Amino acid sequence: MSGARYRWAGLAVAVALVAAALWVLQRPPRSRGEGAEGEAEQGSAAGLGRGAGRGRGVTPRETSVPGHGWVRAQVVDEDGAAVTEGRITLWCLSTDGAVDRVQGGALTLDEDGRFEGPGCRGVVCPELHHPYRVPAEPWSLRSGPEQVLEARSLPRLWGRVVDPEGAPVAGARIVASKPPEDADDPTAALPVVSPQTSSDAEGEFSLARIERPPCDPCQQARGACSQEALPVLDRVLLTARAPGWAPGSAVVALDEATEADAPAQVVLQPAQAAITGRLVDAEGQPLPGASVLARSEVQPAEQHQAAAADGVFALDSLGEGPYTVRAIKDGRELVRRSGVEPGATLELRLADAARDVELEVVDEQGRPWPGVRVDGGPFAGQRSDAQGLVRAQRVLPGAYILRVRPPGGRARAHDLEVPGGPVGSAEPRNPSPLRIEVASGT
Repeated sequence: MSGARYRWAGLAVAVALVAAALWVLQRPPRSRGEGAEGEAEQGSAAGLGRGAGRGRGVTPRETSVPGHGWVRAQVVDEDGAAVTEGRITLWCLSTDGAVDRVQGGALTLDEDGRFEGPGCRGVVCPELHHPYRVPAEPWSLRSGPEQVLEARSLPRLWGRVVDPEGAPVAGARIVASKPPEDADDPTAALPVVSPQTSSDAEGEFSLARIERPPCDPCQQARGACSQEALPVLDRVLLTARAPGWAPGSAVVALDEATEADAPAQVVLQPAQAAITGRLVDAEGQPLPGASVLARSEVQPAEQHQAAAADGVFALDSLGEGPYTVRAIKDGRELVRRSGVEPGATLELRLADAARDVELEVVDEQGRPWPGVRVDGGPFAGQRSDAQGLVRAQRVLPGAYILRVRPPGGRARAHDLEVPGGPVGSAEPRNPSPLRIEVASGT
């Protein structure tokens, strides 16, 4: 190995130590033309477990080698059936011990679980990216005839959503999160590949657990094999929601829900009466884009949201106890009420009237600047027109922070103050434009 390659290997080791602490944030490399995972359980089980060591896909500026020959394989499950989803990244362990990505080796499994890609002058290590499967044994290939590779399912956390009588609740949305006592620990990660799923007709659900994949020859050559325990929690908070039911939750230890026939249970109680009401400005007009949030004062993790664009709102599927209700529009809190009980009817009338806004974007010479992108506050990805104008309807007075990006330039923050006016005044619907100046070269 050349001196440059040794220096590169040393750099990779240093980078990998940082990657070990941030393993759960790493994502596997994307295949060419590949979109997001189609399944509810997003992400790659192998990628998450692998990143906890010094796994591939976490080191910047990875090198690659051109292909030589072809490798072919079919991926099957424990029963020999084809694994018809997932992606493959090919790595090469050269005869000199170097490990590089194979050029053109980002592949997708076909409907028969097969892939074919470039080989190399050495051993090829196929890296599997799958939401709930990892290789059953370390995988390696050489150019030549098709081989069969087995992928096993990850262990799962099993659960069931039921009503107070023990009857199943179908279609409940389940979210796994950190228990309250672990919420402030940034070093501990959730032990599941994806934190969300839903219950089936029998009220049952499961979540794939993170586990290290077997260490293949390429990982061994890079010193990336680790026997250390993954930095994940040994328990999770499961919260279930379903229409007509109050949210229910349970803290579940992983070793208590390892079997499908002995699942953890999340019990849902019948929902309390909805909190309803009106949200209008000082002139009694609705506020397009506004929403109302309700957070339980008994269970702070429980939060509900309802749209109030037409001036009325209803927050349902509530539990027992009081809620704090907040109205939000354009990223600003408009009003807050505490101690609101289920079944209450609220009249949320603001002190200010909303107005339509025209914002003129100009350069340093005061000339209108077309094509400038404006985000934040009442603006969402709008671009200034030929006159340098962007427009927003029913904007409340106050201070907003905008993100402004001129054509070919960098985004910068700009403050915008929308003035108020007397309620019921004869102010024109389209008053004089507000103005921001964007410096060229930003």
